[in-house]
Amino acid sequence: MLEAATYWRARFGPWPTAKPAKPGYSLLMPVPGDLPVFLEIALETCRAQEHAHRVETIVVPDRMTKETTAVVERFRPDWPGELKIQPLPMPERLFLPKLKNPFHNYGVQLIAGVQASSGTHVILHDADLFHMDRDALDTRYRETADNNLIVSGISPVWDTWFADNDINIAATWELCAQRDWLRAFPRHFHLGHDGELLGEQHTFDITLHAQALSDPARIKIFDHENIVHFNFVIGAYRQFQTTSGPYLDDKFRMLLIRLFVDMFAEDKSIYTVPEFDGLAQGLTDKTGRVYYPEATDEVREQYRDFRSKLDRIIEADWMSNPVRREHAAESLAPFDNFYGYAH
Repeated sequence: MLEAATYWRARFGPWPTAKPAKPGYSLLMPVPGDLPVFLEIALETCRAQEHAHRVETIVVPDRMTKETTAVVERFRPDWPGELKIQPLPMPERLFLPKLKNPFHNYGVQLIAGVQASSGTHVILHDADLFHMDRDALDTRYRETADNNLIVSGISPVWDTWFADNDINIAATWELCAQRDWLRAFPRHFHLGHDGELLGEQHTFDITLHAQALSDPARIKIFDHENIVHFNFVIGAYRQFQTTSGPYLDDKFRMLLIRLFVDMFAEDKSIYTVPEFDGLAQGLTDKTGRVYYPEATDEVREQYRDFRSKLDRIIEADWMSNPVRREHAAESLAPFDNFYGYAH
């Protein structure tokens, strides 16, 4: 652990010279390169967003793949504004895919995206988060800039240690931050790391240590409920990749990925998550590649929450394709029946 921390501090010290700043926000899309369907979803949903204050859109894959490049090229001709792809720096571009560590990946993606940005602000878009309002991103920027905030978010951070110590911290998803504030700290400071605060040792997730050391009056969480967020889908997929035997999909994340692949992916042949027949078999057979928990009251409630989120996405106005909606209903029917979900 100490050797790794020494590497990151030495590797990502002061920032290189910044690009000239333009008023507005750079929309950063950190995406998994081996799951290009999430890039397709992110681009499709963000294309429906208003973009009066968007300077550029920067796709930052955790690994470069021909599929990711193809998705960007397909969306670029009718994209509102500049759409570009920013690879990770070398040598991280070579060794991070082998580690399959979503936290290392995301941290370096953040650094690469900020370094390539030219907006006065950046917004970190989570690929598994869906905005139901078309002005959500522009509003996020305006609320931040108009109130002279350094950071704004849409929910408190998951780590309750900060709340327990009366520290106001915003979660990274849809985080809007001043570029100059991010660049005021060494690059490695925005990576996940162990450090000291309030006389205690703590593990800080991405951007959290910097937020904790900043003026709390300039950090604000805007409680926007009109979103759908599944949380930690990519992390679950990385965990799935490290297993070879039966994998318990107790949060229904592999089910979600398979559904998105079938609904959105241009090329479905590159994905390793089993198809729906194989997933449905896991409802009663615990020996396959993926299996599911028994239908207890607690699990039924978890599935109900999962399906209600899916319903909101499937019924959203940007999801105007009836074939997609019908496919989702048919594919999920065995799970709906097993867990007693009714629309």
